[in-house]
Amino acid sequence: MGIFFKGFITREITLGIWSIKVINSTKMISQPLNESSLSEPTLQASDVTDVPAEFIADPFIIAHDSRYYMFFEVLDKSTNKGVIGLASSGNGEEWKYERIVLQEKYHLSYPYVFKYNNQFYMIPESCEANGVLLYKSKGFPYKWEKTCELIKGKYVDSSIFHYNNKWWMFTSKSGKLHLFFSDKLEGNWTEHPKSPLISDNYSITRPGGRVIVEGGNIFRYTQDGTPIYGSAVIVFKITKLSELEYEEEKINLILSGSKRKIDWRKDGMHTIDQLKITDNKWLIAVDGHKIEKRNYFRWKLDSIISKYILKKKNIRLKSRTRP
Repeated sequence: MGIFFKGFITREITLGIWSIKVINSTKMISQPLNESSLSEPTLQASDVTDVPAEFIADPFIIAHDSRYYMFFEVLDKSTNKGVIGLASSGNGEEWKYERIVLQEKYHLSYPYVFKYNNQFYMIPESCEANGVLLYKSKGFPYKWEKTCELIKGKYVDSSIFHYNNKWWMFTSKSGKLHLFFSDKLEGNWTEHPKSPLISDNYSITRPGGRVIVEGGNIFRYTQDGTPIYGSAVIVFKITKLSELEYEEEKINLILSGSKRKIDWRKDGMHTIDQLKITDNKWLIAVDGHKIEKRNYFRWKLDSIISKYILKKKNIRLKSRTRP
């Protein structure tokens, strides 16, 4: 019994602790980023104030009324599920965490936010709901409502873009890269005849950020999940795209871990978003992680305490709002 108890107390858990960095660039990213620009994270879990955060990841940025808004995954310790957080900035350099803006009973991450016909939309990763779900803002940037299911199935990190008067979507499942298209955002989505485009490959099949259409060219960013999850990001240029054809070529590996012992992105990077502000000014958001070993007993206890504290906080908030 003593040996069992000692083993339980000393058991370790391995965690990937993700953080986010925002930088300026004169162009979209197709070459490796300068190491000096990634020295310190812009936002990390300790900046989250309304839920107990294990980490933050998957940043996506959009501009509205002269401000920048960044949506990202927050892993809530109390539920061990992802929820969507929001930070804002007036200049793209100084960011302030605001609050959680979207949570469901299922895990959410990769909040791919975009604007179409003066309306704001989001496609978060919702694999646990067994579908690719479209959300629409009912009061940007804080209120979001699910409008429809675009595609059924356990797809991850779906990445949408508009090209040649048609909607296209890269998405991934079980080491495969899938491609769908539709004439309307909320219309019927058809899988491309060449889809899955790539199979049995965890290095270049899972989307790793916003698809960029620039100067008539299309660039897709993909996560390299080897040798560990979240190792690097690679960019591909799509050279042929139609309802019948698809071709691409690899451009470069652009993001990877620093391998420096105490660095915030020591063990890898896996998401990039890019917002074009002017012809020679882009706002770039990336994430990175370091792997930490922690005592399992303390980690589990922290999760239980966090859940209890959050429950008590919610009870107090509800009592204050009662008439």
